[in-house]
Amino acid sequence: MDSIFSNEYKKLENHKNFLKNNSFSVENLIDKYECLIKDYEHLLSQTKKISKISDINQMMLIETKKRLGLLLDNSDEGFLMFGKDFLIHKEYSKECLNIFETEDISKRNILELLYNSDYEIEKKILSHIFENDEKDDVYLELLPSEVKINNKILKVKYKIIYLDSVKRVMCIIQDITEKKELEEKIENEKNNTKMLLNVVMNRDILKKNIEDYIRYVTKQIYNDISVYSIQDFIMNFYKNIHTYKGLFLQWHFIKTGKKLDKLENELDLLKKSNIKDKNKVVIFIKDRKLNAFLNEELNFINSVLGKDFLKNEMIWIDKNKIIILEKYIENVLPEKYSQLILAEIKKLYFKDIKDVLDVYKKYTFELAEKFEKKINSFEIDSNLFIDIDDYYDFIKSLIHIFRNIVIHGIERPEERLILNKTPGGNIKCKVYEKENIIHIIISDDGKGIKNINKIFEYGYTSKYESNIYAGKGIGLYSVKNEVEILKGKISVYSEPNKGTTFNIAIPRR
Repeated sequence: MDSIFSNEYKKLENHKNFLKNNSFSVENLIDKYECLIKDYEHLLSQTKKISKISDINQMMLIETKKRLGLLLDNSDEGFLMFGKDFLIHKEYSKECLNIFETEDISKRNILELLYNSDYEIEKKILSHIFENDEKDDVYLELLPSEVKINNKILKVKYKIIYLDSVKRVMCIIQDITEKKELEEKIENEKNNTKMLLNVVMNRDILKKNIEDYIRYVTKQIYNDISVYSIQDFIMNFYKNIHTYKGLFLQWHFIKTGKKLDKLENELDLLKKSNIKDKNKVVIFIKDRKLNAFLNEELNFINSVLGKDFLKNEMIWIDKNKIIILEKYIENVLPEKYSQLILAEIKKLYFKDIKDVLDVYKKYTFELAEKFEKKINSFEIDSNLFIDIDDYYDFIKSLIHIFRNIVIHGIERPEERLILNKTPGGNIKCKVYEKENIIHIIISDDGKGIKNINKIFEYGYTSKYESNIYAGKGIGLYSVKNEVEILKGKISVYSEPNKGTTFNIAIPRR
């Protein structure tokens, strides 16, 4: 502004200096007065120009503000600001009113509005941000990026801004409820497709898992509670439910898995309650209607594949009858011929353990993808035939080892590359029999295990938070328990950043 009136300032100084000089005539005064009038007229002209420019700028500013307001109001995001008092400023976009379903949010407390009643952690984080000038971005990342209010799921971004040198926090809020519902629908359809594929390809194994679960929750569980103490029963119940959860998640029975996960949490609370009345435990079990947990998935399977798909469609021969037949052949035929025939008969109820491990192999690749990891190779070295019924509970429990390898052992691709490893993890399974002992060796080349002496303890976990796949601290305990039931032994060796090896030895039955 001073540069615009620089000439006027100079003239003003000249006039002041002239007045300081007392030696001047009337003629001089008249001349100076005429000059002053001209200068004043010029000043008025300049002022009018500036005023006009100012008016134009003001109109442009109003128009820009109006357009910006329209842009923000017609976006699908809500914009608002608040200061260290947590009160929302009066300037906010109209979408905020739709998101929060109210007529006005100015001067509302952002903590109460966005985080409902439980906001102590968020309050501490925001207070720290307003009181300190360092590492704002780090603390902003600690605030929840998604919140749920009024049955809506909101995505929230946070920005630090300064108004008149005063720190403010701006929230950019988007209602992503429909997006989440669509993503969930797509995910459900993908899971249903994978589930149907697993059902078709592994019908007999899945059918046995289902029958075993139904038998357990309708009969065996009530026998157990009459035999065990309450605390031992709950631990055993928890262990079995955890294994069934792993099995059904393997088949992509996600809804069943979530129900069993919820049951695990309820059992944990029941155990901590130090309940002493077995009748109350029985009521607890009956109230959960455990035999109905599979209904949603089974109804879907029946609707697509037909009600008879999981029913017995093959000719079933009593295993005891087969054993009688074997003895008859041994007694009647010469050994040269009997051994050939017996080898074929045993295939009726003996299975190559490689076929069983192949099921876990497929699941391991799928689970790795879910946790943004990769499996480079999964080698199975086995030519051992066993009677699956003799080792059924143990084989079920192996799901926990493979799940632990993926979730806790194998690193993410970027971590592995830093360690000069292949982007994907490598898993090896070797099964052989020596001196009537079945040896199963399962190894990976992951990060290794810390606190290796505790991994088989009940309740031990290396995760701070649990989910339906891991973090309960019961999986490897279940494996050890099943090995010991078979009079076997299990040991583990681990080396940091090199991997882990499980060695299992079980007597042949």
